[in-house]
Amino acid sequence: MEETKGEPTKVAKRTFTRRRKQDREESPNQTSNCEDVIALKKQISQLEAENKQLRKQIAALTNSVSRPVQSDRDPVREQQHNFFKYSNLRRY
Repeated sequence: MEETKGEPTKVAKRTFTRRRKQDREESPNQTSNCEDVIALKKQISQLEAENKQLRKQIAALTNSVSRPVQSDRDPVREQQHNFFKYSNLRRY
């Protein structure tokens, strides 16, 4: 195709056709497609709910693993350590 500068390209106009009434009526094949779509949407929602639940479990596990386990005595030990550490500084 050769085009010259300044001339717009020739494009065929799009023609719209109306569907006949009998084409628009649902055929048995289309109703089974609708049922398939409904079943797939239901399955998707179930999978999304399961995914959400699994993400919560993963978050709970990672939070419990990443937190160091502290006994009841650890804060007391730390407080005693800091007391002796800084009380020794005051003496000098």
